[in-house]
Amino acid sequence: MKTHAVIALALILLIALPVIAQDSDYPIVVVNYRELRFAPEDLTALNAMSPQFTSNQALSELLADNDTLFWEPLGGSDQDFSENSSVSSFAVVQINQTGFYETIIGFSPDNQTLEWIVSLNSSVSANFSTIAIAATDFFVDDGRYWGLCEEVVVLPGHLVGFDVDYVWKLAFHLAAESERWTLFLESSGFILDTQHSQIPCQTCYDYSLLIAGAAIVTAIVVFALAIVWTRRHR
Repeated sequence: MKTHAVIALALILLIALPVIAQDSDYPIVVVNYRELRFAPEDLTALNAMSPQFTSNQALSELLADNDTLFWEPLGGSDQDFSENSSVSSFAVVQINQTGFYETIIGFSPDNQTLEWIVSLNSSVSANFSTIAIAATDFFVDDGRYWGLCEEVVVLPGHLVGFDVDYVWKLAFHLAAESERWTLFLESSGFILDTQHSQIPCQTCYDYSLLIAGAAIVTAIVVFALAIVWTRRHR
């Protein structure tokens, strides 16, 4: 009987392990005791936008770094985030336990020629902890968990229609509510605007299938053990 119980437990663990593994695949950064779990963006599309992303050593190393999580096209924005129609620029974001780092990359308008690679103003990057707490407080104040963070990036204010030099954009996937929220904040942490939409929760769907499978197998194992036990005690 003990052997059957061990087998049953092993089957349950084998089914549960994919759930645990899937949940632990995302990098986590703790900001002032507030845990942020990030879903890194796919860099395939970014690499396809300019041959420089693969041919230039500095850019290829930047994209290969495990801390590189997000990217965003900045259109005609100069190094200081002012409007400049003669360039095409991109933001590439790295986040780790030491902080937030954004690199601004400028190309010619056709994205063929690299013009410059600069780091975002450090005084702006230093506000990351303030922004992270303000953004998660938005959900905490409503009694909800902020879920999976799908983007953190600093944008030029003119790019998103705000009359400020820098705007923080953060996107969150609230799996429990099947919602995606995008927050726009000033560097002080003041929320300028919010957007949200209902989305199919693929993660929840995957988890549901795994949990349902675990329940079915568990029921089968318990049923089989009950039969064995009944036969032995006739």
